[in-house]
Amino acid sequence: MTYKVLFINPLKDYIDRLVDSTPEGFEVTVMPPETDVAQLCREAADADFIISGIDVPEEVFRAAQNVKFIQYMSSGYGQLPVAVLDDLGVPVAQMKTHSISVAEHALTLMLTVLRRIPASVQLLREGKWRQDLDETSYSELYGKTVGIVGLGNIGRWVGKIVHHGFGADVVFYDHAEIPLTVSELIPARPVALAELMAISDIVCVSLPLNKDSDRLIGREELALMKPSGVLVNVGRGEVIDEAALIDCLRAGRIAGAGLDVYENEPLDTASELLELEQVVCTPHMAGVGWENVQRRIATVWQNVDAVLRGDIPRGVVTATKTAVPRQTSGLAV
Repeated sequence: MTYKVLFINPLKDYIDRLVDSTPEGFEVTVMPPETDVAQLCREAADADFIISGIDVPEEVFRAAQNVKFIQYMSSGYGQLPVAVLDDLGVPVAQMKTHSISVAEHALTLMLTVLRRIPASVQLLREGKWRQDLDETSYSELYGKTVGIVGLGNIGRWVGKIVHHGFGADVVFYDHAEIPLTVSELIPARPVALAELMAISDIVCVSLPLNKDSDRLIGREELALMKPSGVLVNVGRGEVIDEAALIDCLRAGRIAGAGLDVYENEPLDTASELLELEQVVCTPHMAGVGWENVQRRIATVWQNVDAVLRGDIPRGVVTATKTAVPRQTSGLAV
């Protein structure tokens, strides 16, 4: 038999590569973002597998009564109707491949703010060679205390890089219980959030958005930071009270911030964050990279293989973890 794989709302960089990598016995049907909902529902009705981009209407998932597994192509899954997907009784997985890219981006933001790269580039463009080089305004990462808010996959990579590469002392805070073996491997020391904010030279936020993390870092938490402190956010914008952060930066109560995510996206071009010299903003791009594209495509077929074997695919976010296997052997992936 041939399995039907429905690829809905695909990112253009993935289409040809995923189709070219399709194993024997599978056929990929690509449904671009402009496809109307009725057609999506018809195609979903007999799909064996669905690969989902963002903003897929929940009625499309409801129509997928024969689906065995749904692979969401993003790392965050706040857009997914998880309750609807739980009702389908099949595993649905987010992507877990982006941690390296996001961690490297977090490090880039740290160094860019500490070394005041944007301001230096602007001075150079204005023909001002080594002007305004007040050495007390420039900092190193080496030997600093880095506080990681959220020691998930991303936070762990950040911890490894800054500790082993820059000799940083790593502390962390997380709502979830982090196994001792994980924190020792980095190594990282668990502390309360208030202590982390107070002792860290760099605070790196890598939390997903949920009821526990929404506005977790507000005015009180920001007020605890050192005047020389830098805040980096590669998690979700809503974890930080953005208005409080802007007030804090405007008043010079912290040295700077590096942000890849925002409360409202895309970021309004009139946002004060874009006007503050000590702030570096990037357009929610931390997970972008060709290596990550390759990892994501490989993960799709590895997860399909796991489902067909009756195993748990990587990154499941639904109550159902496995599907009933329809064959005795998996793919050659």
